[in-house]
Amino acid sequence: MKGFIDLSARGKKWSDIGIERHRTRNGNRILAQTSNVCEANHAGTYLGLVAFVENGNTVPTDNSAADRVAAKIKPTLVSQGLASEQMFKTYEVPEGKGVAPIVVVYEHQYFAYQIRQRQQTGKPDSQRVLLYPSTQFLTEPEYIALTPKGDRLGELLASDEQLQRRAMELGFRVLDSSNKATSTELYRFLEDQGIPAPASAANDTKATLPSLPLLERMITSVGDCPPPKQSPESSS
Repeated sequence: MKGFIDLSARGKKWSDIGIERHRTRNGNRILAQTSNVCEANHAGTYLGLVAFVENGNTVPTDNSAADRVAAKIKPTLVSQGLASEQMFKTYEVPEGKGVAPIVVVYEHQYFAYQIRQRQQTGKPDSQRVLLYPSTQFLTEPEYIALTPKGDRLGELLASDEQLQRRAMELGFRVLDSSNKATSTELYRFLEDQGIPAPASAANDTKATLPSLPLLERMITSVGDCPPPKQSPESSS
């Protein structure tokens, strides 16, 4: 991850590292394409990852550190920013590898894309691969029920085989029968579809996001984001 960021920070272009060997041409600057950092959660998360690496694999813990790191990484990140609803669509098209050789997406988006390809064409897309950065975040979303019906839905999501299969068709990990692992069932499902399952990332560095106020501070600084709109009550 550090090497990739350094290439971008030095202003290197894809053509400088021999992308022509892969039967495509691209004179754009090396970077991982995201949606607009002011609008997309995944772009803000990637900013947090770059900040962590550029801060010596240490999370910024105060305003001074956050401002220093934001100023350092801003030149590397300002070239990013497609509309969020267009980015993955741009990546999918045949010309996508020339427009954005690397894009930042959620794992489930890539798996869902490959599953669709398998269903539509009979085989997965062998021209696109899923890259896990050597320094990475592990996201573990939690389901919180607020009503009895919501609680019932949570029970079904955890136990209903059809719902779990549908979740895997959308690329999501689900708990196995022991309720301990989230990879086993998805990996088995992918292999049944002829889609390679990812290798273990047990030896990779686990990054940490800064506190939400510091992350938002860096996002606003790097993206020159407009201030949030205030409601009449908050501005009075």
